[in-house]
Amino acid sequence: MKLSVNRNSFWAIWLLFLLPGAKADLPADQILGRWLFPSKGSSVDIYRIGNQYFARVAEVDKAGEKNYGLIKDKVLIRNLTFDGEVWSDGDLVHPKTGMTLSVEVHLSSPHTITVTVYKGIKLLHKKFIMTRQIS
Repeated sequence: MKLSVNRNSFWAIWLLFLLPGAKADLPADQILGRWLFPSKGSSVDIYRIGNQYFARVAEVDKAGEKNYGLIKDKVLIRNLTFDGEVWSDGDLVHPKTGMTLSVEVHLSSPHTITVTVYKGIKLLHKKFIMTRQIS
C-alpha cells in the first residue's frame, strides 16, 4: 500500500513539472495545420521541428503549378521562429526562381494568417492572406 502511494505521488509531481512546459508551446503551435493560398486551389502544411516551423506544399492546382512552380511535398518555408507575437526569421525559397526570400507570419485570427515576404528590407514586401483548411 505504501509503495502505491509513493508511486502515485511521484507521477503527480512529475505531471506538475511537465504541464507548464506544454502550455508554453501552445501559442506558437496555433499556426500548425493546413493553409490555403489566396486562390484556394493550392495549400501548405505547417509543421514544427523543435522550436522551428516549416511549410511543405500539400496540394497543388494547375494555376499554382504553372504560375509559381509549386511541387507537391516540397518544403517552401524553413526555420520560422516564434517570438511571442509573430513567426519570423524564416526563409522562403521561391519554387520557380529558386530565389531565397525572408518570410514573416502573423496569425490574424484562428483561421487566417498574413504572410509577408521580402528580400533585404521589409519596406519592399508582398503580403498575402492564407486561410485554414477545415477538414
